[in-house]
Amino acid sequence: MLAIVGHSALDRTAWPDGRRENRLGGAPRFASRALAGTGAAVVLTKGGDDELRAPLYATGLQVLAGPSRRTTTYDVRLHGDGTWHETLAALGDRFTPHDVETWMAPALEGCSAVVCGSLWRGDFPPATLAALGRGRTLYLDAQGPGRAPRVGPVVIEGPLWRAGIAGVRVLKMNEHEARVLLGEVDLTAAESTGVPVVVVTLGERGAVVFADGVATTVPAEPVAIADTVGTGDAFLALMAAAELAGAGPVEAVRHACDGVAAMLWSRRVAEAAAESGAA
Repeated sequence: MLAIVGHSALDRTAWPDGRRENRLGGAPRFASRALAGTGAAVVLTKGGDDELRAPLYATGLQVLAGPSRRTTTYDVRLHGDGTWHETLAALGDRFTPHDVETWMAPALEGCSAVVCGSLWRGDFPPATLAALGRGRTLYLDAQGPGRAPRVGPVVIEGPLWRAGIAGVRVLKMNEHEARVLLGEVDLTAAESTGVPVVVVTLGERGAVVFADGVATTVPAEPVAIADTVGTGDAFLALMAAAELAGAGPVEAVRHACDGVAAMLWSRRVAEAAAESGAA
């Protein structure tokens, strides 16, 4: 079983056509949607309320929401070409070792892997990663360690926070994050992290897997779409699920690329329907 751990964030989203929408953001939303109906994962989250988290409950996966005082909040502006800008308006509560030992513990007992959907540096402190990683494989999104814990425009700031990746087996980042955090997108830079498997996603060009001293490029099907938010979260969850099913890193990344392309095609159909209805 796979555990998806991350914030239920509030995304206050502005569309290119002027529409505005408050919607659930954060790794649990997009990861759980990618694995919906599979029964292969449990979602452990904090932030928001039952109304905001409704999309999680609709996936058919087990969802546990822990206590929190604050909700991570973003202002997101979609530009219409698959890119977006976001501003962090409010920081949620960190995940703590106490969380792992209390409300998360029953669900984690049956899990052999954990996907940590980090949003900002320190939301998964080193002690929390250590607690989550006891007897379990850790997958981490590097966007979190690359983002300072402060409100304002979201930017990636290097170098990579090494303490924030201790014990991680698979580290995922996009191409921009890799250049800022590591300096280059190459085998030497990937190996310098000390993480056994580093995956750099390349957008519509696919991804490159750095593992066992080899760099392997995996192509993807390009999909032109306005809203690509959350594709990285879905990618990492799909990769983790594939590895749990017995795939190697490269095969798992190929599965993740295919799954994300299918998700984007689904969104494209929904966007076309929304545009048609607004016309």
